[in-house]
Amino acid sequence: MEEKFRLIAAAVLFAGVLAVASQAYAYKNMENELAPWYGPMISQDEIAAAMWADENLAHWQLFSADLFACEMLTAVARQYCSVGGAWELADNANQRFADNEKVFTTPSALEAWQLSKKYGVKYVLVEARQSFYGYGYKLPNAGKFSDTKYFRLIHRVGRASVYEVVGA
Repeated sequence: MEEKFRLIAAAVLFAGVLAVASQAYAYKNMENELAPWYGPMISQDEIAAAMWADENLAHWQLFSADLFACEMLTAVARQYCSVGGAWELADNANQRFADNEKVFTTPSALEAWQLSKKYGVKYVLVEARQSFYGYGYKLPNAGKFSDTKYFRLIHRVGRASVYEVVGA
């Protein structure tokens, strides 16, 4: 009986150690995947850029930004945005989200400019950090916005930049 008890106790202990180890492994992977959700959705630099836009740009212009910055631009800077709001009521909402994401993730300034023009976007707000542009958190390919043939930097605060779409 004592031997049987030791075997059961050892099996339970082994199962417990295995469960803790597997959870620790899974948590580490989940932590990396979920990390952007635990940080601020909108940075202080993005808020400062929106306040600048409210004070220096005509209201109700069309911006392109990540989903959360778009919502904030609408509230703080009195601007329209390419995504956000009642997006489920928008025409071709999935295509709009995909195109908005591509504006930020493509390495091509021409492609980003063409997509911006397609929707009538006048300004782009981008920050050098992972953001939610349409389908998941992604890093922007922000270098393309320095191509002055397509975009013109009009304001920078910290890591957030506001660009005007050339010809918009």
